[in-house]
Amino acid sequence: MPNPISRLSTLSRRRRARLPFMVRPTYPREMRAWSLMALALGAVEGGVAGVLVKTSFAGHVDPGWLNTAVALVTGAPAFANITSFLWAGFAQGREKIRLLLWMMVATMAGLILMAAAPLNGPGLLLITLGAILSRCCWAGVTTLRATVWRANFPRSQMGNMAGRLVRAMTLIMGATGILLGVALASWPDSFRVIYPALALLGLTGAITFSRLRMRRQKILLRRERELERREPHSVGLLAMWHVLRTDHDFRRYMRLMFSFGGGNLTMTPILILIMSERYALPQLQQMLITSSIPLLLMTLTIPLWSRMLDRGHVIHYRARQGWAFVVTVAVYFLAVALDLPALFWLGSVLHGIGMAGGTLGWNLGHHDFAAPEKASLYMGIHVTLTGVRGLIAPLFGVWLYQFIEHHWPGMGRFVLTIPLIVTTFGAWGFVSMSRELKARTAPS
Repeated sequence: MPNPISRLSTLSRRRRARLPFMVRPTYPREMRAWSLMALALGAVEGGVAGVLVKTSFAGHVDPGWLNTAVALVTGAPAFANITSFLWAGFAQGREKIRLLLWMMVATMAGLILMAAAPLNGPGLLLITLGAILSRCCWAGVTTLRATVWRANFPRSQMGNMAGRLVRAMTLIMGATGILLGVALASWPDSFRVIYPALALLGLTGAITFSRLRMRRQKILLRRERELERREPHSVGLLAMWHVLRTDHDFRRYMRLMFSFGGGNLTMTPILILIMSERYALPQLQQMLITSSIPLLLMTLTIPLWSRMLDRGHVIHYRARQGWAFVVTVAVYFLAVALDLPALFWLGSVLHGIGMAGGTLGWNLGHHDFAAPEKASLYMGIHVTLTGVRGLIAPLFGVWLYQFIEHHWPGMGRFVLTIPLIVTTFGAWGFVSMSRELKARTAPS
């Protein structure tokens, strides 16, 4: 069987001649680095880590604490981003590649903690903290990564270039989830060996990335330092508050993202609990539905979304892309409302299609609002608010599910009504904002 990383590298070499001249030196190295790190990142993907915790610790700890841990681990990819404002402030005026290297190393350390967790109460705490540590450090990577991409890729090709990199990462992350599911099905403690091995591969990718050069970095650092001298509070919470107070369009975009993204974040941990407790689906099937299939489907549809994103403002893009998530939540709701668990597989496919477009918009959308020297700040705001909803939404959903199940057994599954409503509200808000933006920019 061919090595997927070697195959991706071969494809990268074949396509190198078709890349814009300015990105040819950086793209192959980025592809190798992100592909290796994706192997490790797939182990702390929300669906994979959530299923691992739920199935491994069931019967060893209190069910209430276990479900809370599932909510935290599942929501960790989102709520860990609340640390983004710290990363954005710390990175201002500092070399981005070097900082990214140390963030990647710390991400891998979290996997080691997870592998060492015993199956008891303290172990549940340790594996939860390990997942959160990895995702907090990865939040710093995503905050600064977009700045590097903006420097190395032209705006007209940014969606295409980022799409290729994200597509490779999601393909490998999806494959990691499948391999973990198969290994855990035959040997429940296999994660104690697999997680350290994946961390070692991730470290190899981090070292590869550290050899990358960032174009015009000295100019960017000079601008950031000048901005810091001119505006001492140009980073941090005060700077974020100033942007949200003065940039009306970006503030409204963030408000809609809070509703839209909150619905999606509420959905996944509830699905894990329903599939495990109501339908007793095997661990592998749970990982496939919540993580691997959506990630693999992303690789097929990212090119379509990237071309759409390159054609115009992110608001117009979200006005169309957002409905893919609405349909996804609706299918999952029908699956539990009609007691048709077979619909979980259709929902998983649709989730992957929606995630493909959502990932591109999430990584690049802020550039349509920010000046170059404020790109990290705007991304910091976006990522930090993602963290806030990532902390609130999964816990709210799980606690509400447990409350309803306790008082009205079998009715907890209808909590999926909430993500359906709020996701629809967010998608319709993007449509309304898109119409207003078109009217405002139309020639008089």
